[in-house]
Amino acid sequence: MRVMAALFIILQALAALALLAVSVHGPSGLPLAAWLYLALAAGATAWTAHRLRSKPLVIAMGAGMLALAPGIFFLLNWVEDRTHKSRIAGTQVSDVRDEPILSASGHPIGVRISFAVSVPGTGYFGITPSLSSREPATERLRLDAMRWTIDGRSEPMPFEAGRRHAMVVELYPPILFIKPRGERCLSPVPLASLPQPSALKPLRLDISETPYGAPWRGGREESTRAAYDLAAMYREVLAEGLEPCRAVP
Repeated sequence: MRVMAALFIILQALAALALLAVSVHGPSGLPLAAWLYLALAAGATAWTAHRLRSKPLVIAMGAGMLALAPGIFFLLNWVEDRTHKSRIAGTQVSDVRDEPILSASGHPIGVRISFAVSVPGTGYFGITPSLSSREPATERLRLDAMRWTIDGRSEPMPFEAGRRHAMVVELYPPILFIKPRGERCLSPVPLASLPQPSALKPLRLDISETPYGAPWRGGREESTRAAYDLAAMYREVLAEGLEPCRAVP
C-alpha cells in the first residue's frame, strides 16, 4: 500500500511540474497553485494510505488528485479570462483625435493618435492603437505604434484605477524602426510591391485592451476622422533614404 501511495505521489509531482511548465503561457496564479496542489495531493494520498489502509480508497484518492491537476488549470484559466474580459469591458476611451505625422519634406509618414483612457483596475496594460485599411488593395498594409506617452511621460508606468490618463501615440509603417534614442532605420524585413496610390480614405482604428474599435471586445468599428493613403506613407518612408537597421553587436 505504501508503494502504491508513493507511485501516486510521484505522478502527482509530475503533474505539478507540468502545471509549472505551462505557467509560462498560462494563468498568472498557476505557479503558486502548482505547489499548493502538490502539497494537498501528496498529503491526502499519504494520509489515506496511512490512516485508512484501504487499497480501493488509496487508488480513488490518488486518481482523484491526479484528475484535479488539469481541473486547476482550466479553473484558473476561466477565472483569468473572465477577469480580463471584465476589465476590458470596464475600460473607457474618450476624446480620440488623429493627425498626420509629416516628414522633413512635409509629406505624411504616420499618424498621431491622442485619446483619454480610464481603467477599472490598476496595472500595466498594453493599451495601444493600430491602424489598417478598409480597402482590398491595401488591406495588408498597416500602421503600428512606435512611440507613445502616458500623461506626458515616455517611461513605463501603471494605469491607475479610475484615473483619466492622457495618451499620445505615434504610428508608422512597420518598415520604419525607431531606436530608443530616436535614431531611425529601415527594417530588414522584405517588403512586397506596394499598390498604386489611391484616394484618401479614413483608416480602421482599433485600440487594444479596450472595446474601442473592436466589436469582438464589446465595442463597434471605429475610423480616423481624417483620411490617409497607407501606400503613400510607405513610399514616403522609403523616399527618406534611411539606412537599413543593423543588429547590435
